[in-house]
Amino acid sequence: MPGSVKSDVSSLASPPRSQRKGDSNGALSPSPKKAEGPLPPPSSYIRVEYGDRRVEVYRNLKERDVTGRGDVFILEGENSVRNLVRNGRMPLVSVCLSERRLRPMAPLIEALSRHNVPVYVLKSDAFSSIVGFNFHRGVLACGKRPRLLEPPEVARQLPGEGHSTIILGETINNLDNVGGLFRNAAAFGCGAVLLDDKSADPLYRKACRVSGGHALNVPFSRIGSIGDVISAAKATGHVVVALVTPSTSDRENAVDADIGEPIPLDAWRPGHRPERLAVLVGAEGPGLTEAAQRLADVRLCIPMDGMVPCGVRNAIILRTIAETFVNLHAIKQTQFCGQHRVDGV
Repeated sequence: MPGSVKSDVSSLASPPRSQRKGDSNGALSPSPKKAEGPLPPPSSYIRVEYGDRRVEVYRNLKERDVTGRGDVFILEGENSVRNLVRNGRMPLVSVCLSERRLRPMAPLIEALSRHNVPVYVLKSDAFSSIVGFNFHRGVLACGKRPRLLEPPEVARQLPGEGHSTIILGETINNLDNVGGLFRNAAAFGCGAVLLDDKSADPLYRKACRVSGGHALNVPFSRIGSIGDVISAAKATGHVVVALVTPSTSDRENAVDADIGEPIPLDAWRPGHRPERLAVLVGAEGPGLTEAAQRLADVRLCIPMDGMVPCGVRNAIILRTIAETFVNLHAIKQTQFCGQHRVDGV
């Protein structure tokens, strides 16, 4: 198995929108078509055939998604693979490419080769036959699962004092929502995501893809009940903020009658919010259980007209919290504990 490696990937970042050329009216010009680069050296990758046992882990992806892969997981798409080798906390076992991806990914292939990560290349038709369907991205990778940590273990890895925002999830069983949760966590500088054991696996192939690979970067746990998760957050000094829909929405909640209606976000301690926050979210549709809400320190909502649920409230509230404590520069400087990186990616 390849060893730990480190990298500086700043040279491969896309230019910010502010640096792209526009027309006389300031509109962005269409991005020019990228020139075809050189092929990577033949010694940097391994051509294989359909029946080669070295790519067995990539065979029949959808079927193996159901039956499981033991101590490894599969990534799809170039962005997810780059995220793993750039920031990931897990070892990369191998990469499998369609041959049409050789030129676009030449720098990455060469970097992986220097660190003894095998890159297997198949003809396009053989690649689709291996995975079991017409897979247009042409990029797959296999990573080694880390030991799954208990919620207190992850929480104790966070800074012991000062600003800290984490996300707590109850029964987030939709893979798209799990992936979106990690994208939000990475975008707004959250230090960890603590899920209960009823939530979906962040390292499931689709969840990883939707997360843009950030499920590989943001520390997480997925063990125990939501009560265990909330306890771990409180034990590390986090105020637990439950996100719920307002009373005007289509929900029935006895908690309102017991402890009062949720507080509108803009009315909650403006300018004096706690430094350490744990944002508690529930599943799409049912939302948080009443038991989880009663364990929270405060319940927040975003006021809305009529009986309309808000599908982006997590991002809105995380953005508001980020503006309270840190500026955009600080968010961009957020660092995760990467252990397995690749030079030149």
